[in-house]
Amino acid sequence: MTAYSDDTSPPMLAEDGVTVLLHLRGRTEDGVYYSGYEEFRPGDPEYDEMLPAARENPISTEEPERPVDAATLAAILQDSGLDPDEFTKE
Repeated sequence: MTAYSDDTSPPMLAEDGVTVLLHLRGRTEDGVYYSGYEEFRPGDPEYDEMLPAARENPISTEEPERPVDAATLAAILQDSGLDPDEFTKE
């Protein structure tokens, strides 16, 4: 099975500050879609070439903060059979 990556995103610097992650996604010749990361460490081929770009693109594991719309939350809870007032009290 041969796989080809069609991802063109830049390499990322992992949380350890050393490992370079290269996102791979695409489709195998058998038609199976895949998504994953290839890890490069010091001494690996291409590591030195990817490191400058990866330093400019560190991986972020923080979830973006999104405001919760109170009306939407109340509607979802009510549709689920729950009392919205139980979840809005502090």
